Formats: sequence, C-alpha cells, structure tokens
Amino acid sequence: MSFVFAGLFARLRRWRSHGRAFLWCCLLLACHGAVAAPAPMLLLEGAWRPVAAADRGVPPSRADPTLRRFDPARLTKLRGGETGAWVLLWPAQERWPSGPWVLEVPSPALQRVTLLPPVAGAAPQQRWLMRDDPQALPGNGRVGFRIDVAPAAGQPLRLWLDQRGVMPASLRFQLRSESDYLRQDSRWLVVASLSFAIMLSMAAMALVFAWRLREATFLYYAIYVLGYGLVMALETGYVVHPLGLEAIGQAARFWGRLGTTTSIVAAVLFLERFADLAQYLPRARRWLRGYAALVLLIGLPALLPLPWLDALGRALVNPLLILGGPLLLGITAAAAWRGSRYAGLFLLGWTPLLLVTVVGSLQGFGMAAGWTWSDEAALAAGAFEALVLSLGLAERSTSLRRDRDQARQLADLDPLTGLLNRRAWHERLTALKQGARRRRQPLALMFLDVDHFKRLNDRYGHRAGDDGLRALAQALHEELRGDDLIGRYGGEEFVIALPGIDAAQATAIAERIRERFRAQAALAFPELQPTVSIGVVQLRPDDDANGLVQRADEALYAAKSGGRNRVVAVH
Repeated sequence: MSFVFAGLFARLRRWRSHGRAFLWCCLLLACHGAVAAPAPMLLLEGAWRPVAAADRGVPPSRADPTLRRFDPARLTKLRGGETGAWVLLWPAQERWPSGPWVLEVPSPALQRVTLLPPVAGAAPQQRWLMRDDPQALPGNGRVGFRIDVAPAAGQPLRLWLDQRGVMPASLRFQLRSESDYLRQDSRWLVVASLSFAIMLSMAAMALVFAWRLREATFLYYAIYVLGYGLVMALETGYVVHPLGLEAIGQAARFWGRLGTTTSIVAAVLFLERFADLAQYLPRARRWLRGYAALVLLIGLPALLPLPWLDALGRALVNPLLILGGPLLLGITAAAAWRGSRYAGLFLLGWTPLLLVTVVGSLQGFGMAAGWTWSDEAALAAGAFEALVLSLGLAERSTSLRRDRDQARQLADLDPLTGLLNRRAWHERLTALKQGARRRRQPLALMFLDVDHFKRLNDRYGHRAGDDGLRALAQALHEELRGDDLIGRYGGEEFVIALPGIDAAQATAIAERIRERFRAQAALAFPELQPTVSIGVVQLRPDDDANGLVQRADEALYAAKSGGRNRVVAVH
C-alpha cells in the first residue's frame, strides 16, 4: 500500500502550489475551529434515566436510585425511547458559579432539549436546532440556555430530552460564559460555512463538467457531494441556523434519509466509474452494486410515513454506514494496488471522511466518547474530500477532452495523406465562406485531380499510387499558407479554399502547384510522368458552399477536357 500513496503524493506535488496551500489551509482552519475552544467554566457531573409513565412530567431528584451516572464532558448516548430522557447536571464541587452563564449542548441533532426552571417562577426553555427562536441565544451547531440565576445549593439543572421519532445523538454538556459561548459559536459558523461553500462550489463545478462533457461520472460526484452536504447541514442545524430553511428542518427525517440514501448510492456509482473498476477490479462491482441495492432497499421505504418502516430505518442506518465504509475502502485500495491512479486519488481524499463517518457511527454505540468534535471533523473531511476529488475530476476532464479531441482529429483526417477528409473540409468551408462575406474579403477555391491516376496504379501498383497522392499533399503544403483549407475530396481529387485570395492570385498559386507536382512526379515515375489538372473559382454573392464546390468541379472538368496538365479559372 505504501507505494500507492507514494505515487499519489508524487502526483500531488505536481499540482500548483497555491491550490495545495489553499487545501491545507482549509484543513488547518477546520481543525483550529474544532480544538481551540476555551475550557468550560467548571466540571459537571450528571445522571440520567428514561422518562417513566409514573413521573407525570415531574423530573427525578438526585437521590433517585434508577438514575445512571455519566460524564457530561464526554459524549454519551442517552436512549430514552419515545418518552424521552431526564438529565440532571450539577457541579463537581457542589457549588454553582454566580450567574449569568450559559449551559451549552453541542450537536444535539434532531433531539429537542428542554431546560426546566432552575428557580421557582421561571419558565422552561426549549431549544431545537430545526426551529428558529428569536428569543434564544444564537445556536449554530449547538443549543444554549442562558441562566441568570443559579439553582440553590445542592440542586441540579434538570433537562428533558424529547426523542420522539428521532435517532438519539450522543450528547455532552458544559457551562460557559456568554462571551465564550458566542465566540465559539461564531468560530464554528465560519468553519462550517467555509466547508459547505467548498462542497457546494465543487459540486457546481462537477455539474458544469457533466453538462459540457456529457459524462455521468461528474453527475454522480455532484449528487454525492450535495447529498452528503445536505445530511451534514441537517445534523448540524445549518439549514435553519443560519440559512433559515425551517420547512426543510421541520421535515428533517425525510430529507436526512433521502440525503443519506442518495449520497451512498451516488458514491458507489461515482467510484465505479471514476476508479475504472470495470478495467481494474471487475468482480468488485457486484459487491458495490449489491451494497447500493441494500441501501436503496432499506432507505427508500423508510421515507414512507409508516412507523415500523421509520423505526427500521433508524435501527439500520448506522450499521449500514459501518459496513459500507470498510467495503468501499477495501475495494478502492485494491483498485489502486492494481494500477488505477484515480482509485488512489479517491482513497487519498475519501479516507479521512470514511474514518470520521465510521467513528461517528461507533459513537452511537458508546465508543470514542472522548472525541467531542466529530461534527467539525466531518465538515472538514467533507471539504477536503471535495477538493481532492475535484482536482482528480479536473484531471479526468482534461484527459477526456484530450481523448475526444484526438478522436475528433482522427475522424476529421484522411489517414493516407493527413489532410482533412471530405466531411470535415465541408464543415470548415462553410465557416470560411461566412467569414469572407462578413469581412467582405475574396475567397478562392481550387479543385484538383491527378491525371491518368489509374495508369499509375496499374503500372506500379496501389502502393505507388498512394505515394503519388502523398506527394501531391506534400506539394500543396509547400505552396500554401497555414490558414488555407486543404482536403482530400475522394480518390485522387483534392480541394483547397484560400481565404483573402481572388481568382487571379489563386490561378498563379495553382500553376506553381501544378509545376511542382509535375517535377516531383517525373523523378519518382519517369515512365508515366503524372500530372495534375486544376479548376479555380472565386466566391460569388449568390454562392452557397455546395454551389461553390460545384463551380470548381466544372472548372476542373474544363481543364480535363482541354488536354489535362493545366489550370482553368472560371469567373
């Protein structure tokens, strides 16, 4: 595997320095936003339990024996079920600081969090990332509760987690001063906005390439990036704060599952084409397609408003992500090992995102609880991947255009002489004609034919005939300008369009061509001494392209009828 990455980094070193610096700056900025948060005001201790029917809306006391202790500074999955969960928080030193201060709950996802009144007479505060509350503190990727008066000594803060119809996210809790909370909120907003802007711009670029190149690989990539960006915008609440798209936020479960399903399937289709798996790892395509089919089978029915399908989707989404990550990673690594350079590039860009996604899914099972900035890492990894894969797509688009240009050039050229073939020459003649009329300049046309060409083939063979045609093509190149349009019309017939040249000038040029070919052919074929006849015409106001060629053909016929080896101009 080491040589794969060595080759990748050798390729990366060839990228422009400013693009490389921009990419790493994005990563550093994202990491800075994740780790540079100020320390909380004090350490908290906590306990929780599911809400019981017997509670009747009254939270438990700290003495409740059914409470389960947890560390509020570490991510913890508080599974309360449809009734939700009670959470109690108190300072480790048993003394609350004097207010005001803010209780921060980072990344609560779709859970509604309600803070019950810490003192008598206060109103409960409910926060939800999917709702824009003008009375609440700014909540970008987090919710915050302003607490002006601390609870009495020995009393905890009590919260209710409303988890109805959602998959509970791992939570942590901390106290901050309001200034620290606002500062961290602004820092997160900058990092998230930069990450989403990178993903959106790379997806837009891919859509342009897909349209211009008619290449589905770019379309799959754009769908994948947009789907992943939608999922992250929902999980972090970005769709509502700051975008204000509450209609999407209110239907977050539907859009989240649609984004997840779409992004996974599009990623599989993109990888299959981008890494050229049909060439390098054809058998692995069945595994990838089977995985994509499984995602569709589970994901699409879960979009229907049926409770049991909804529960099934929530239960299986994390196992699917955990299963799919190593599968895609292994297939990509195997394709890179077998020589797919684009698979290696995909591996370089996608590995950080894969690791973040898998670890984030494992956190749902209580693992990696100390890694508290997975959302920020997921945003940074998504932006990093979008940049790396976009550079790969840019290289792929250049390669595709080069291949298509080469194919078009081969389709336009006559393989024997290297001149334009009849179709390509006619296409360019139309443009020359239009340009000549627009600039009010003359345009002359020559029609050439090798005299007694059949005798040359019969006497010396077809190879000698081919040599004679190549000799004529060489004579034309030597006598004509670079912008003159030369083509092989068919057999031993050639056509030339001369922009900016009138009939008199074209006749003189035709005489030089006729004489040069006669002299060269006499040396090559002394017994036959092949010659060429040429008809010359000039564009008239009533000529179209076909009419101009037809008149040149008639002039050539006149040269043939007049004894051959001559130039005839028709006005």
